[in-house]
Amino acid sequence: MSRAYLAIILVASLSLSGCAALFGKGSEQAQEATVPRTTETDVILACVAENKKFSRTTFNEAYKTALANATRPENAELPSLVCLSLHQRASYKQFKTGMEMLASHIKAHPESAPSLQGLLLLQQRLNKEKIVKWAQGAKSMDEKEGLEADNKELLERNETLERNAAQDQARIKELQQQIEQLKNIENIIKNRER
Repeated sequence: MSRAYLAIILVASLSLSGCAALFGKGSEQAQEATVPRTTETDVILACVAENKKFSRTTFNEAYKTALANATRPENAELPSLVCLSLHQRASYKQFKTGMEMLASHIKAHPESAPSLQGLLLLQQRLNKEKIVKWAQGAKSMDEKEGLEADNKELLERNETLERNAAQDQARIKELQQQIEQLKNIENIIKNRER
């Protein structure tokens, strides 16, 4: 009986382990389905967050290296270049270069397009906003220059009017003196006639 009992326990445990493996496999697939895959977009956005405190020197060195490496055929540095082009220290030219490189990469690798396309659309939106802001700044600058020119013209007119007023006052004073002299002459003539 103990052998039969052991046989039953062995068969039961093998059955249970088979069922557990079968159910375990299903739960592993469920776990695998919920584990997110890291995309190039994730790498780029994580890089932006990690490198936000770069000094100007560190940023320039990193950008120079990423740009040199991004032009290579394997294009392994593209995420770094795009990341650095989104950095607060990036110039407009660097921003545009990163956006253009990303657009070229999406065109050459359409399989990666879904994850990167959204990032490119955001970059294009930022670019549009920068252009609008630049245009508004240029318009404001033109308006400011126009107002400064108008102000300068008004100041010149004011100075001219002040000079003219001073000259007019001097002329009035001179004419008053001449009138007084004429009155004196008239009085002298009247006094002689008497």
